[in-house]
Amino acid sequence: MVGVAGLVWAATMTGCLGYSNYPQEDGVTWVNARDTASIREPMAKALAHIIELDIADQTNMELPGDGPLVAVNVPGGIAPESYRWIADKAGGGAGGRATPLSETVSGLPIYHIGAVRIRSNGVRVDVLRPITGLERDVANPVYVGVEVWMKGATGVRQIDHIRWREVGTMTVPALYTIEDIERAFNPEPEPEVESGG
Repeated sequence: MVGVAGLVWAATMTGCLGYSNYPQEDGVTWVNARDTASIREPMAKALAHIIELDIADQTNMELPGDGPLVAVNVPGGIAPESYRWIADKAGGGAGGRATPLSETVSGLPIYHIGAVRIRSNGVRVDVLRPITGLERDVANPVYVGVEVWMKGATGVRQIDHIRWREVGTMTVPALYTIEDIERAFNPEPEPEVESGG
């Protein structure tokens, strides 16, 4: 028993997660990662890959020459600086065209991370994208899921293959704006109460 605990401790201390779920699965506690490179890196790579595919596929659209094309939404529990890093890397692969979901972002299509599952050197990231792709100002978009499968260790992971899912087979996650994340990580201080004495 001590050997297993030691291996789990060693793996988590080095940033290498051999088995992890993000966001956490109900009833499973010891294998749920939070905000680590093992989780952030595959999120960014998966988003970048799907955004790049959409940019290449939607050549009939007149895309703006600069500024973000998409907003990205990641699961709660990610620190604000990690959220920005993921969006930057996702957009970097797509020419700097992604931004964290924000209260000020209007009309951009939202690309979601549904889940990250790490199993040894294999990783599956569920990305949900609007079926209309990069089209802006779509009211009530319909989403399609894409499983992005990767192989390799943190820092050297490569995309192995993708699997498109049927519409409606993946649930669109809750929205977490960068402002929500900042408030969660930096709550407003409680106001001081004056003593009446």
